[in-house]
Amino acid sequence: MFPVKCKDDLPLVQVIIKSIGIRGRLGPLTVWVSNKEEESLRPGCFRMNKKYWTKVYEKIHKPSFTNFCTLDLSQNPIILKPGQIRAVYIHSTLENDEAIVYDNNRHRRTYDDALVSILTGRAHVSPTAFGTTPIWGWGNAWRDQREFVGRIEYGAVYKLWNPSLALNFGSKFQSLVRTMHLCQRRWESPLSKLPDDCIFYILNMCRWDWASDTPEGMKELKKKRKQMLAAAEERRREQDRIMAAASAPCRGDCGEKMSVDENAGKPACSGGRQQDQDGSNDEEFHDAASEEEEADEDDDDEYVDVEVMVDDEEDSEVDEEENDDDDDDDEDWEDDGYNANSTVFRYQDDSDEDNDDEGVQNNFAQNRQVWLRRTFARIHVLQALAALEDDGVTEMNFE
Repeated sequence: MFPVKCKDDLPLVQVIIKSIGIRGRLGPLTVWVSNKEEESLRPGCFRMNKKYWTKVYEKIHKPSFTNFCTLDLSQNPIILKPGQIRAVYIHSTLENDEAIVYDNNRHRRTYDDALVSILTGRAHVSPTAFGTTPIWGWGNAWRDQREFVGRIEYGAVYKLWNPSLALNFGSKFQSLVRTMHLCQRRWESPLSKLPDDCIFYILNMCRWDWASDTPEGMKELKKKRKQMLAAAEERRREQDRIMAAASAPCRGDCGEKMSVDENAGKPACSGGRQQDQDGSNDEEFHDAASEEEEADEDDDDEYVDVEVMVDDEEDSEVDEEENDDDDDDDEDWEDDGYNANSTVFRYQDDSDEDNDDEGVQNNFAQNRQVWLRRTFARIHVLQALAALEDDGVTEMNFE
């Protein structure tokens, strides 16, 4: 069992898993996939019960220890939407631990590319699907910290350009769209003879990377756009605080004496401090967020086939530096997965490096605030004790 995540950096409609290749003694095999609503209802975990899963494959296979045996899912493909995580569970009813080859966990992500991420999963050593009794008759049937070993063939359906989805494409593609429209407005350009519908149709037939946009550039663009939206939201909150402070009644030095500022048209203090209103409330705010429309699956979206392969530790060559990094990751686990929860499978999604960086920064800021509060409290206590010593107070009575 292993979770598969569809990334949302590229303009995707969906990712379709068409086949899975595994090896081992095999036998009667079944393939299950978690229900679509399961990940949204319980993020970060999957419940180990048949009613929360859908069986998409069932067939008997001969043993194959060296070559991958292909499990064809074309009749019931596994569909992943952008940002969605679904778990795939492959089970054999053979009563031995050689039915399906898997590997121990070496890192958090088994496989990662521009479209999908395969996360660390778990193994099952029970002859019954979702069973809790192992083949030995005692102990735990689930093993955490295990990796998928095999081959996954999947296809990607990309969104086609239209004006409402323009911000989902890269900066170079947006420059291409702008240039074509500028050329259409010039009478000396051949494009000036084409109407807008023809320009839209031409752009609609262009794939997202035909303007030399890269997955890395798309990811960086998404990160910058996210930062811009966060900054805009912070400016809006700051503006709301200024407006709330400007409209609040005067207190303190102002007393109860009020006058009306003829220029600003708002209450102002006549004898005390005056609120600063140098046009801060007149700032105009434009929200840069755009609403993304869901593309219809029946549209003429572009489909691309991709095949990934994950080998086990014996067949793959790992450098010493990579092993050192993996060992650091493995130190975070306290056991070897033998104490796995038999009712819930919890996974950790760290495939988004931007979110990881933001999480580290947020944790650092929170820890810094806690440290500052504790330090200031200690300083105040020391100052109070020093003041008592200066006044010659040696005894304190509390009633």
